[in-house]
Amino acid sequence: MLAETGLPSSSRALVPVDSPVAETHPHRPVQRVASFVTQLIANASRVPQTREKRRAEPTEVIAAYRATVERLQKLNEKSE
Repeated sequence: MLAETGLPSSSRALVPVDSPVAETHPHRPVQRVASFVTQLIANASRVPQTREKRRAEPTEVIAAYRATVERLQKLNEKSE
């Protein structure tokens, strides 16, 4: 309330009452690989050089990706 006018203040402030709660799962930085996304876009566009330079069959790449995801999930389970 404004002392000299007796009117309520037009501004409002949010004030924390409790201390912040610590998260049970701290965030880890996500690493993004631009070359991977670029490769996906090039393959979707059927750019010739990407087909010529491909080093692995799609099934091999998918298997490697799944193995990596499983390994990361196991590490996350151990850290919990």
